[in-house]
Amino acid sequence: METRVTSPEAWLREIEVEIEPERLKDKVGAMLDDYKDRAEVPGFRKGRVPKRILEKRMGSAIESAAAEEIVEQSSREVLEQQDIRPAARPQLTDLQIAPDKTIRFRLRLEVIPEFELKSYEGLALKKEEPTGFDQEFDRRLRQLQERCATFRPVSRPADKGDFVVADVTVAEGEAEPGPPRKNQMIELGAELNLPEINEALTGARPGDQKTAEVAIPADHPDKNLAGQKRGYRFEVREVKEKLLPEVDEELAADLGYENLDELRKDINDQLLSERERLTENGLKNQVFDYLVNEHDFAPPESWVKFNIERLRREYELPDDEDTNDKLSAAATRRAKFDVIAARIAQDQNIEVTEDEIRTQVEELARTTQKPAEDVAPLLDNPAYRSRLLRDKVLKYILSKAEVQ
Repeated sequence: METRVTSPEAWLREIEVEIEPERLKDKVGAMLDDYKDRAEVPGFRKGRVPKRILEKRMGSAIESAAAEEIVEQSSREVLEQQDIRPAARPQLTDLQIAPDKTIRFRLRLEVIPEFELKSYEGLALKKEEPTGFDQEFDRRLRQLQERCATFRPVSRPADKGDFVVADVTVAEGEAEPGPPRKNQMIELGAELNLPEINEALTGARPGDQKTAEVAIPADHPDKNLAGQKRGYRFEVREVKEKLLPEVDEELAADLGYENLDELRKDINDQLLSERERLTENGLKNQVFDYLVNEHDFAPPESWVKFNIERLRREYELPDDEDTNDKLSAAATRRAKFDVIAARIAQDQNIEVTEDEIRTQVEELARTTQKPAEDVAPLLDNPAYRSRLLRDKVLKYILSKAEVQ
């Protein structure tokens, strides 16, 4: 077997392989010998079919099967001989079987590029405590009040903050209006409302009819509405004001707490847990930036593509060329970190065990309240295993860091 290895990129190996014809001929002969004792051909007793007859009837299929086995075995041999550990599934191209039975093919392999692993123990990190604790506490308490709010009909004109209950009819452009949507509850002055609607309903009373002509801006976040012209007609049924309950024992009981102190403690515990998580994420981001900036290499192409897909899913972005181009730089940084984390894991013998994966998947099922069978595929998901490995590497680095 002859091989020729080239490295178009630091993360890429292309290997040309040529296998001597005798190997295929011998393999085909061995497979024919093995099969002839089991072959059933009309006109011959089982196990008595002449080899030349089998070769004439099934030679092409057997040769293909033999070549497939040889290529698979030879690919493994080449990787062992060249001491190459692929970073992704190897791609086989240009497979040819010459008339003299010489086999030729190419292997395209992504590898972890060679680079000097910089020091990652004893990093000086700065702990940054999140601010705005009191404001966030008040905001969440307000949210709980909102959940228990009541609405009281009023006879006065509607003002900002009131809720207008109306039957709403909408006409798009010159088209006939559709059927009215009954008893729509509209918060007057809400930022999500189109300004023309807030203006039309300000001052409305029960029984009023109001209209609004709206030219929806082309940059409106809802692409189904952007650039459209719409006419709205409102048949006002009621005007209601929202009444927030007092922050007292009664509110706590309505929300399922034993008392007000328990409610406040629950909010406080949630915020402390989130602050701890935000602080840890800040430290992890410092480690990420340090390692990515200190190492100069190009990560494997497939790892970058994988991270582009991760970012698209994470931020629910479209799969198009423009989006992929915009995500490329961030995806490349993530891929670089994945490579560095893999090297550190190897350096420190950090592994993800089956028990750890199973525990994490079970916890995920509990926290997301999904059936166990829905998250079970993660047990065999290489991407999920890789994420857990990155987390373990980050925890190791943080355990050795000097945090101020």
